[in-house]
Amino acid sequence: MKKILSFFVMLSMVTSMLHAQEASAELPYSFGKKGISQSIDVRTMPQTDNEKLLQEDALNQDKSLPLRAGIGFGVNATLDNSGRKDIMPDGGMLWRTKYETKNALMTYLVFENFNIPEEGKLFIYSPDQQQVYGPYTNKDVQSTGRFETDNIEGDELIVEYYEPSDAAFKGQFTIAAVMHIYRDFLNARSEEKGPHGDADGSCHIDVVCPEGQPWHYPINSVVCISMTAYESGGWASYLCSGAMVNNVRMDKTPYVLSADHCVAADDQTYKFYFNYQTSTCGGSTGIYSRMANGGTIIARSNTPNNSASASDFLLLKITGNLGLAYRDSIFFAGWDATGAISVGAGIHHPGGDWKKISFPQSVTISSGATYGNRFIVTRWHTNPNKGVTEQGSSGSPLFNANSLIIGTLTSGSSTCNYLYGTDNYGRVSYHWTNNNNSNPARKLQPWLDPDNTGTKILQGMTYGGSIITSIDEHQNPSTFEVYPNPTSDGRVTIQGEFLAETAVCNIYNMMGQLVMTKPVNTDATFTLNVSALQNGVYFIEVIGSERNYKSKLVIAQ
Repeated sequence: MKKILSFFVMLSMVTSMLHAQEASAELPYSFGKKGISQSIDVRTMPQTDNEKLLQEDALNQDKSLPLRAGIGFGVNATLDNSGRKDIMPDGGMLWRTKYETKNALMTYLVFENFNIPEEGKLFIYSPDQQQVYGPYTNKDVQSTGRFETDNIEGDELIVEYYEPSDAAFKGQFTIAAVMHIYRDFLNARSEEKGPHGDADGSCHIDVVCPEGQPWHYPINSVVCISMTAYESGGWASYLCSGAMVNNVRMDKTPYVLSADHCVAADDQTYKFYFNYQTSTCGGSTGIYSRMANGGTIIARSNTPNNSASASDFLLLKITGNLGLAYRDSIFFAGWDATGAISVGAGIHHPGGDWKKISFPQSVTISSGATYGNRFIVTRWHTNPNKGVTEQGSSGSPLFNANSLIIGTLTSGSSTCNYLYGTDNYGRVSYHWTNNNNSNPARKLQPWLDPDNTGTKILQGMTYGGSIITSIDEHQNPSTFEVYPNPTSDGRVTIQGEFLAETAVCNIYNMMGQLVMTKPVNTDATFTLNVSALQNGVYFIEVIGSERNYKSKLVIAQ
């Protein structure tokens, strides 16, 4: 995940972590330097009617379709045909340009032919320099040549690229599209909705509520997926859900299981959001920017509408880096491909909203000429409400009573206003061979059991390698002792009842920005040097493979 310098938040709860994002350790070349002209080219996109787009979406609220969140404008901009290019006194080349897309709630860029040297650094930022993402470097170069940036809040952004004179080669890229996000974010219309989207209904259950506590590990496997595709009608951004899944080798290959109907174009780009959930039950703040950038299709089936024998699954592999701030909290969910079913839970991002959990009343196997035995049909509780799904939940996992994935959401009629509706989940047992398909790219088995061991049931695994064999009680964040607190010399000792493991220690400021991260060995005690931080109040978070710990720190040097 790229790093952000700052962003707008409301400090309504100073004791919570708010919308935590990573603080950039590096600034764009042009920042703070005298003599650099701020007169740069501006390119304005066509006027967009957000309400009209939302009305169009309201007519297509079918769970067998991905949820549209934005549209894009093709620009085909390169270092040679656009922007302002300056040669700096140090001989380096500085290139900048600005894009405006009026009324956008967020905007980002899609790159093609992206290939820059190790020395090159690309940033995007808001014109007021309050939001800064980057640097994007040679490490972000992918085999497809495509990648998309993080999201800038608002309808303007500046892109800046600096390349020193001694770079190994001349960088190149094409800005293919400027994306205009019109779906709600940052609680713009409601204090209860999520940054990347908003659920229509109010019957959904936050995963941090008591109902979700026994499902702590499966919850950590579920991600919100943002996809950008070019179709015949132009560029568009979509939202779906998915889950990290384990494989028999247990080698932490970053596979994500979702639904094939989430693919609008074979060469679309992907962003995966981890830990995108509220901090409290019924809350309106939480972490939303822990993102891995880039993915590729490994295996898929055709959608049910296109094939009478398909079960609508999609297996992706994340190609971007997994960030240290969230990596150790990742859970690779287990699965059951035997065909047995039982009542468990569905975990998803309805409408691209904060992560939710839903509990079916019953599950049965589909039958008949239309669906055959390819799907699990869920019926939901009608009184009291225990959640349903929405568009945007597509691809989300259905877990059985043993917390193993047995299905992926493909279609359905349930809504918070129609709790009698049913949903269809493609069966993992059917995905496994996809009606005995001979093509490895059309079934799960070659990828989740690559050595052909015959395994049909696999337990989930934490990123640290711990195998979880059943639904564990939720490990609520534990506290630990920090001393001296306040610290006057910039050194503190951390003491607590830690599990003996390697963990990551994150320190956040009062704005919820990550200002320090460090791998630590959680013995009985360990020490930290925080002398580089300014005086103030901070939150300390220790993320282990099986438990998280939180406390506060005051620095008064």
